[in-house]
Amino acid sequence: MMAPTLMASLITPARVVPCLHARDARHVIGELARLAAAEASLDHDMVLKAVLDRGCSSVFGFGRGVAIPHAAIPGLERPVGVFARLKPAHDFGSVDDSLADLAFLLLSPVGDDPTHLRALACVVRRLRDREVAARLRSAKDAEAIHIVITSDAWREPDDESKKGHSATPQGGDLTNGAIDTSLEASC
Repeated sequence: MMAPTLMASLITPARVVPCLHARDARHVIGELARLAAAEASLDHDMVLKAVLDRGCSSVFGFGRGVAIPHAAIPGLERPVGVFARLKPAHDFGSVDDSLADLAFLLLSPVGDDPTHLRALACVVRRLRDREVAARLRSAKDAEAIHIVITSDAWREPDDESKKGHSATPQGGDLTNGAIDTSLEASC
């Protein structure tokens, strides 16, 4: 039996919102923080404040229509993720000026930077994969979205060459090659 991937440990179908109608990016973060706080038995206001504070020093827009708000949260035992398709898309400050229609909130325990960075790298790599993003945009429900996010079971058998994450950053990517691609196997 294959060990679960990091992505599968971050998110469950119950933390997938197939269509989140929100006024703006702050409203998106608030709704995702509410779901994450409920899952982890944390105070919503504390989670929201931590994510918004992180947003003051970090850009959550990762390009190609993807936003990944994230923060370290006291009292959290393990990383937790919440995913939503956004309608309409919103501005999360992406370098490529694209509005985000896919958002993944990532919360990690305070003081465990290696775990946070590994989880963030996996989420970025997965959601920026063009084929994954296309499937996420067209999936019919939370269960289908969850399968696309957490596994490659939906890929065609002749896609062996594409197994894993085809969005592994290349030299000119927005990450400037900063993501350690050796983490790919653990995603």
